[in-house]
Amino acid sequence: MAQASQLTLRLILAMVVPAVLVAAGMMASKAAAQTCLRPKWTECVAFPAGGRHTGVSPQGAAVEMEVTPGADICVGNEEEIGAQTFAQFWRDGVPWPDRDWEVNAETFCFFKK
Repeated sequence: MAQASQLTLRLILAMVVPAVLVAAGMMASKAAAQTCLRPKWTECVAFPAGGRHTGVSPQGAAVEMEVTPGADICVGNEEEIGAQTFAQFWRDGVPWPDRDWEVNAETFCFFKK
């Protein structure tokens, strides 16, 4: 009888421990994942600790830019080029990061630190 209960305990542990480890791993990966912020035209996002910005240029190239801590970044303009809409951003009343920067309005992301 003692051997049967030890075997049952080992079987339970063999099933429960891996399940707990998988669940813990999933929770850790979700905590590490960053949320894509995609403000609409005229909306702003605050970056008190900085962050990063990703998108696709009108030429189809993937682009990325670090966001320094500071004032809000707003979607200041959207324009159509061909059949796609591209967004331009403003910070402190001036184009951010510069006047020529624009990305596809449907796929860009801001990520906070």
